[in-house]
Parts: sequence; C-alpha cells; structure tokens
Amino acid sequence: MTTGATSPPPRLTASAPRRRRRADRSFPELVEGFLQAIGAAKPSPHTLTAYRHDLVGVAARLAAAEGVSLEELQLRDLTKSALRGAFSSWAADHAKASVLRTWSTWNRFFAHLVAEDLLEGNPMQGVAKPRRPSAPVKVIRGPDATARLVAAASAPDPRARRPWPERDLALAATFAVTGLRLSEALSLTIGSFDGPVGERRLSVVGKGDKARAIPIHPELEDLVGAYLASRAARFPHHDLEHPTTPLFVHASGAPLNARQAQYLIERLYVRAGIRAQVPPGALVHALRHTFATAALSGGASVLEVQQLLGHASLDTTKRYLEATANELRDAVRAHPARAALLGLGRNNA
Repeated sequence: MTTGATSPPPRLTASAPRRRRRADRSFPELVEGFLQAIGAAKPSPHTLTAYRHDLVGVAARLAAAEGVSLEELQLRDLTKSALRGAFSSWAADHAKASVLRTWSTWNRFFAHLVAEDLLEGNPMQGVAKPRRPSAPVKVIRGPDATARLVAAASAPDPRARRPWPERDLALAATFAVTGLRLSEALSLTIGSFDGPVGERRLSVVGKGDKARAIPIHPELEDLVGAYLASRAARFPHHDLEHPTTPLFVHASGAPLNARQAQYLIERLYVRAGIRAQVPPGALVHALRHTFATAALSGGASVLEVQQLLGHASLDTTKRYLEATANELRDAVRAHPARAALLGLGRNNA
C-alpha cells in the first residue's frame, strides 16, 4: 500500500520587526518628527526655535508632574488632564500672549500627530485656549486735534519740494471721516466711488478680502473732487475716468505707497502741532481709532461702527466703548459745574 506524499514543512522566514506601538513613542522623538515635517515649508530658524521652546517648556512641567524625565515622557502621557495641569502651571508665570502662542504650537503639534495616525483626536480641544489680548485703543488726544490736522493739510507744506495741499487734504480727510486702514486707503481706485452724487459710498476691500460699503459725506466728495482736478492739471496723461486707476498718488505721479503715506500724515501732525498728542506706535491707525471713538460718542451703535470699520468680531469694536467712556469721564471731571460743586463742598465742611 502506497502512502500519500507528505507535504514539506513550511519554510521559516525572518519576520519583519514589529512597529513600535503608538503609545510608546517618546516625546523627544515626536517633537523631532514634527519639526522635520514643518521644516518642508522652510520656516525661519527663529520659528523652529520658538516651536521647540514652547513644546519643551510645557512638556517639562508635565513630566515633572508625572514624576518622569522629559526623555521618559511618552505619547500616552499626553492626556487632556495632564495637559490642563501643565498649561495652568505655564500660564502662572507667562504673559497671556505667550500662553496663546504656546497653545497654538501644541495645537499644531497634535494636529500633526493626528495626521500621522499616531492619535485619533486632538487633546488640545479639551485645554482652554486663552483669549487673544486686545491691543490698546490709541486715540489722538484733544477735542480739536482732527480740526487742526485738516487745517494744516489745507495749506501748502513749506518743506515739500512739490507741495500738493489738495492731495494732502483729501488723504487726511479720508482717514479722519471713514476710519479706513492704511492698506485699504491705498488700494482705493477711481472706481471705488459708487452711488449718485450726494449719496456716494466707498467700496472697500478689507482684511480677508471682505468687501464693505462706507457712506461718505458730500464734503469729503468735494475734497476728493478738488484733488482729482488738481491731479488732472499736474498729470494730464492720468486716466481719471478708468475705474482701476489708483486714487492716491505721490507727487511723482506713481501710486502712493505705505511709507510715503505714513510720512505725509506724520508731517501733518507736526505742522498741526499735535504730534505729541498722537499715541506712540500709531500714525494712520490713530486716526482710525479716533474715528471709532468719535462715532460712538456721537451716538452710533457698536454694530454700526463694526460695519464701518470692517471688524470680523464685535469684541474688537467693543474696545472703543471703554475709550469712549474714559473720554466722557474726563469731560465730566473738567466740567465747570464739578469745580463749583467741589467748592461748595469745601465751604460747607
């Protein structure tokens, strides 16, 4: 009887090394992988150093709380509760802006880990994000500051090689009565004016390419018209009928740039005698802030001012309410009736 052929035993092959479990990845290893990944976008060395500082700084506090060294810290240790404690410790001795930047770094770090399939979700969604600190409102001090600025702009600049008061006045008035950002004003064209005479609007493209329409006073329309008439005489070849022609230009005829506009406005502050009343670090932007507080003081609502300024968030506009309240308190303190009441109180004491 013949027996069936037996099959040969299976061949033994060397098995591939097992991939390390995700939770076993060490924190330094994860950081290096993250920095290498974002390095493909060629960020500056300063940016990479800042990322490493933010990651290691918080992680060191987390490791200390866990009783391990930074090198021993692993992915499984980066839990929501541990991160909350580490960020609470970090926030205790760092400025709000620094904490916000660090939170953003860690959020991007975990987004990278999720994209690499090392995590199923981003634990930073469970760590409170600090609110972005609002920049202080920089209002030009003095009730007649804007009037003095406009008066100075209407006269020729004695130091200018080619004085152009019509252009200077139109530029200063545009900033003063519309609250435009510098970039928005410099991007205006002849076609930015829309609507019938007496009801004209400025079509403005602001941050995030968001368009808005700003009603303008007939007085501003007249000033811009006088400027364009003077420009036609200076530069007959400029096509002032074409909608894409830049609105504001330099004395050379080229489109006005940011540096030139800032210089013009600062010169006007000096000539008006109000340079010391302009907050440090603000030139054109001080006119925007002054416009906003004046609008609120004049009875405009926060929503209306938000639309005029093109703010994405109402909280940004609300900053001007506090500045307006401070101005009102100063006006009350300076009122003659208050001095009379104080004198009455001393006489009755």
